[in-house]
Amino acid sequence: MKLTFVNYSFAGTVHHFNVTGKQLIGGGEVFLHDLCKVLEKKGFECSVLQGGKTNDSFEYDGIPVQQIATRGRYWFNFDWSRAMRDAGYVHLHDANHAFPFSYGNSATFHGVSWDVPYEGNNPIAYVDWLARYKFFKLLIHHAIRHCKSIVSVDSVLLRYVQSQFPSEREKIVVIPNYVDLKKFKPQKEKKEKNKFVVLFPRNLTRSRGTWLMLEAMRKIDDDDIEMWVAGTGAGQGAVEEAAKKDGRIKFLGHKDHYKDLPKLYNQSDLVIIPSLGVEGTSLSCLEAMACGKPVVASNVGGILDIIENGQNGHLINPNSEELAQAITLMKENDSLRKSIAGKARKRAQEFSFEKWSKSWSAYAQETFK
Repeated sequence: MKLTFVNYSFAGTVHHFNVTGKQLIGGGEVFLHDLCKVLEKKGFECSVLQGGKTNDSFEYDGIPVQQIATRGRYWFNFDWSRAMRDAGYVHLHDANHAFPFSYGNSATFHGVSWDVPYEGNNPIAYVDWLARYKFFKLLIHHAIRHCKSIVSVDSVLLRYVQSQFPSEREKIVVIPNYVDLKKFKPQKEKKEKNKFVVLFPRNLTRSRGTWLMLEAMRKIDDDDIEMWVAGTGAGQGAVEEAAKKDGRIKFLGHKDHYKDLPKLYNQSDLVIIPSLGVEGTSLSCLEAMACGKPVVASNVGGILDIIENGQNGHLINPNSEELAQAITLMKENDSLRKSIAGKARKRAQEFSFEKWSKSWSAYAQETFK
């Protein structure tokens, strides 16, 4: 059966994300690649429709990709439906793409998009934040009402729909994210001598905690701590500028998900996921835990489906003061760090790729008709 996934980004550069050639940009794109490969083995002919600056068509790892010219992420919502000739069954890889033309499609929900708080006292900035808050809710409310089914990667959407749209509750299917335990595992890697390495493996956006991380580093007075930043995005310039001023910050740029990240996780002493919001069951969190690394993460979104505070990870409120304190605590408290790390991989094993594959295969065979 022919199956087309619709997503604004998949392989290659989009606005603010600087990758070389046709690479997967982040976790959502890695997820889509892996899902296509799983479903191909079940007999589906998978392809991807993505946005870009120009019209193009190519293959990525054997997956046909059609790229359509669009002016940006949310303009893509108005453009993708015009390219649906001979698409077969259409699944929206981002439920936000359902508005305004999608009726009866299925979709995937990767985390609440309206939960990043407003900061500051600028009235114009507040109005902009409020408009975005209402717009993001409009998008998902349309998807809840008009999609026939939505796979959520965490339990947040299920609880939200139960409280706000109880009659639509049965549309929501929770399939948590996953980690490939064969690729992400504890390994001995050469480490920086006498340095406590903290890894920030994130797209460089505000919602992912980029500026929060930089602010936390300004509050930490410890030359033995290094912050390794692996990613790209709108905050890249701020990270590069900070790295020039503070030699403890090492900007590594975009890294290949499966080639480079397992090594980086294993070279680190601590991994941080300080998201302000817009977070599902984070791939970065699961991968770090699978490598047996302690994780400090914000108590937002799907992170709460993964980490039990003080047991298999350390949760903080998303602010720079608590992040700085947590990094210092983990560096200084060797027994706590080792205790958390020891339980981390065991928890990650509950989110195995094999379990995820079986759940998605069953869902696809039931839904993609």
